[in-house]
Amino acid sequence: MVYGGKPSTGCKNCRRRKIKCDEQRPACTQCATTNRICPGYTDLFDLVLRDQTESVTRKAQRKSKRDSANVRTTVTAAEMPTTAVVVSLSGRQADYPIGRFRSSSSHIASPTNSGYRLPLPLSKSFQDSPEEQAINGFFQNYVLIPRHPYSRRGFLDCLLPLYQNTRHDSLLSLATTAMALIIESGSPSTAHYRQLSQSFFGRALVKTGKAIRDPVESVKDETLMSVLLLSFYERVLATSEAKDISGVHDTGAVALVKHRGKQNGKSEVSARLLLAVQTQVVDHCIQTASPFGKTSADLDSLRPDAFENAGSRLTSLSARLSDLTAYAYPILRNMKQFPSKEQLMGVLDHAGDVEARLSTWPDTLPDDWRWKKSHTFDSLSSHESKLYIYNRRVDIYHDIWVASIWNSYRGTMLMVQYLTLQSLGMLNPPPMSAFAYRIVTAINKVRELVDDICGSVPFNLGTKTFGGANDRTEVTYPDDGIHKPSSDYRKSAAGLGGWFVLEPLKVAAKAICLRDGQQDWILKQIERIQRIYTIKMPIGNPTSEMPSPHCPGGRG
Repeated sequence: MVYGGKPSTGCKNCRRRKIKCDEQRPACTQCATTNRICPGYTDLFDLVLRDQTESVTRKAQRKSKRDSANVRTTVTAAEMPTTAVVVSLSGRQADYPIGRFRSSSSHIASPTNSGYRLPLPLSKSFQDSPEEQAINGFFQNYVLIPRHPYSRRGFLDCLLPLYQNTRHDSLLSLATTAMALIIESGSPSTAHYRQLSQSFFGRALVKTGKAIRDPVESVKDETLMSVLLLSFYERVLATSEAKDISGVHDTGAVALVKHRGKQNGKSEVSARLLLAVQTQVVDHCIQTASPFGKTSADLDSLRPDAFENAGSRLTSLSARLSDLTAYAYPILRNMKQFPSKEQLMGVLDHAGDVEARLSTWPDTLPDDWRWKKSHTFDSLSSHESKLYIYNRRVDIYHDIWVASIWNSYRGTMLMVQYLTLQSLGMLNPPPMSAFAYRIVTAINKVRELVDDICGSVPFNLGTKTFGGANDRTEVTYPDDGIHKPSSDYRKSAAGLGGWFVLEPLKVAAKAICLRDGQQDWILKQIERIQRIYTIKMPIGNPTSEMPSPHCPGGRG
């Protein structure tokens, strides 16, 4: 399979006539004005790569045999070292006993749950280059933090076993370095890392083009991981600079997954990379109001049932929101013609079906996914309390990833309620009617979901107001009164907490039926996150376009 360039996404009629298609739904303008039946649009993800010929396959197999002698021996799960090994760009290694860095917290999931031991990295050294310092910080603060095994739908915790078996000039190494630099550039002292990250990003793009043209390289986990890292890089950069996400790397990742076929289920790492691809593409489809449709079923069929968890089930259910927005937006946002009653009823029926399916998700969760109330912030002054807490609500979760997935669920449900309220408002039902009762129910649901998101903010941010992704001793985080916040939790909250809660807060800020002062408090939390991570993105009009409920990194 080789890359065939950027494919045309127009309808088949326009592609055959070689004219520009505006891709309107259900029929494009070109077909409508010429009284043609618009045949619809080919799945974009099926167009990216072409089938490979037998001769290309044989050539790649011969190349693989020649290169096998030069490739470093792969480290299996059983062979993983019992010391902390960090390989720098220059090839230097440093060993540290794992036991020295064990967390004392007993309520955090063990890192060995993933099937391999997670060696923790060495501390940063002032003699290291910016790339080496960024990589060490990236692994320490983002990759090697233990998480609940039921919450895995990202890809960062799959990075270590692949990264340790790759050369310093490989595609995966370049993509990892670019990602580490852009993440570590979030504080003022390391802002210059951003320009350096773009250099590594460009070099990684060149190698990506070569890898996806190679039939052997294109099916490797390292290649798919690299594409996911480049997509993550694009999302972080777009979020921090108020740019649109192109989704090119998401498209390429789906095409690679389909090309890999049964390869996606050969190991836990392969299966989890597949889930990460599905999560990121669902996110992009929701943001762009694009239907996920057939692609969802294709990716579900490739994922082994053994690797299904709470995160993967939410991803599959959230895919239905992208289909709902693709159906509803052209109807509700048609400035030329007011929607008919039949169209509005169609949106309500579709929204009701999505809500009913999503409502089943919390019932599938284990008991330790339920959040608990915390009163550890009671020592804050009245002024401080108003800055960090809304309505005296402080919830704590098993870990930062569990809180993130809960907020993704809430953001998805909020967007369904927004579409429901907008459709009901256009119907203008009389008081005491069934539709009027549905409006009241939707408003109450919105307030409940937004309250839950606000209650998770102290757990994600604590009292942090500046300082980038690094943990600071003066920052206070809530606890359950029994266990003090572990170092793993503090590092994950400092590095990821703001990113994880940013998008759900943006979705919550769009509501027009919030409690007194709640929208202002939410906007101040968004401003706080922008200060912490030096995000240049303006907040904008809180009632403008609805964003995706998910975070820019597909939750890593």
